[in-house]
Amino acid sequence: MKKQNGINHCEFGLMKKLKMKQFVAAGIMLAGLALAPGVRADVEIFLAGGNASQNIIYDRITNILSGGITSYSVSSTNSTVRRFVGTIASGPGSGLGTITIDTSLLGAVQGLQDVGVNSETLATGASAVPTVAVSSTSPGAVAVNGSVLTRVGPTLVAPYAYVKKSSASPNLAGVTNLTARQAQFLEANAGLFPSAALGGSGTNDAVYFVGRNLESAVRTEIDANINFSGTISSFTTNSSGQAVQDPNLSDPGQNSGTAVKALLNVLTNTIATLAASDIGSFTPLAYEGVPYSITNVENGTYPLWFYENYYYQTSGATAPSANQLVIINLLIGAITNSTYQATSSLFLNNYAPLSGMQWYRNQTSDGGKILSNNY
Repeated sequence: MKKQNGINHCEFGLMKKLKMKQFVAAGIMLAGLALAPGVRADVEIFLAGGNASQNIIYDRITNILSGGITSYSVSSTNSTVRRFVGTIASGPGSGLGTITIDTSLLGAVQGLQDVGVNSETLATGASAVPTVAVSSTSPGAVAVNGSVLTRVGPTLVAPYAYVKKSSASPNLAGVTNLTARQAQFLEANAGLFPSAALGGSGTNDAVYFVGRNLESAVRTEIDANINFSGTISSFTTNSSGQAVQDPNLSDPGQNSGTAVKALLNVLTNTIATLAASDIGSFTPLAYEGVPYSITNVENGTYPLWFYENYYYQTSGATAPSANQLVIINLLIGAITNSTYQATSSLFLNNYAPLSGMQWYRNQTSDGGKILSNNY
């Protein structure tokens, strides 16, 4: 019997089936708790973590609050910090009272570090400890103790890419692909070499790089794939709009895809890293000769991706209550719905649906081997 990672294919398939049964059983039990007669408890959950799938999260929150949203607010300082208040009209959760869902999607790594442990700021300005974290980085990859966390998922596959703005970077017209070594060289030495070094047309220019900071799964997962662990040479702009090296020398890089896109729009000769959901009109570069596409993620040829999962404390004072778990599982169920993943305009071309993946990675192997599902 052929084995992968010490587990034969049949064993692997059985383990997946058993885990799915356990998840379904847990959902049924929690649904029963939510529908208990006379229970009208108000419930609040606080979701922290990555912003690569923020539009999916916001959309699915409005989906599960089927009784209507009575209040909605967004922080004036960060648009990922939001509050949704509403009710559930039918099914699991309909026996509950007012449902409040707070989000603070400042970064997958920060979410993992804070869930059940550290406070973050809510849209109201108050502070609270996150109930659950969403992350396409595994805890072990960022030195977070995963043994005290329960992982639920995966919910989707989040791809990443190196991108350029073609109209703003004519000297990069010939740069259509990066190898792992070129990607490493770019991240470590941006601003110090001409575009000709990557296949561009300039010999007296400079290539700039705009990356994400260490709190981001975009940074963690791309660097895991290219085997880079140094400090990135990331650029920003000064008051005159000129390219300058990021002044945060200990943790250079931007805190959101929105910030990266803003810099791509004004800097010439620039390559950046983005989640697929942020690519938009920018031009993705091929990696190791393989163009970015959802199809190439699904068929195992494009490797810059990882699974998104939800994490919460397994036990203790900050572990979710039964009613909080009802809401968490409803949100996860709305995201993993196969029809939604196959038809939603928010999902298509931005994420790889779980049903389409012909290959898989070990859930703790960020940037690790891609293995066939066909066994």
